[in-house]
Amino acid sequence: MDNGQLLPLLGGFLAGGLLAAGGVNAWLSGRAKRVAQRHLQAEQALQLAGQQLTQARKQIEQLQRENHELRLAVRPAPRMPVPAPEAPQDPAEAARLYAESKLQPQPAKEQPQAFKDTVVLRRSE
Repeated sequence: MDNGQLLPLLGGFLAGGLLAAGGVNAWLSGRAKRVAQRHLQAEQALQLAGQQLTQARKQIEQLQRENHELRLAVRPAPRMPVPAPEAPQDPAEAARLYAESKLQPQPAKEQPQAFKDTVVLRRSE
């Protein structure tokens, strides 16, 4: 190979390498722009969600304040006074009453019926 062929060959390789590097650079820069744009959109969405959360919390606080004011405005009716508890019963008297209740005959329980009474229905013609 002489210098007349070597110089154009190296120039072609160099030009091809520069062209390939330029293509890769363009492709990567476009991809980097898309990634940066997605990152920016995600950041904006996060910021919007934070603002909405803050607004929702303020609304909840306001509704709780209004609810509290309404509860104070509409007071419930006074409750019936609780009757005083009865005096404790003598254990001997309680035992006597229990024994008497057991000695008394139990009322007859109604026997459950297995089937309902038959009802004759009219035939429709």
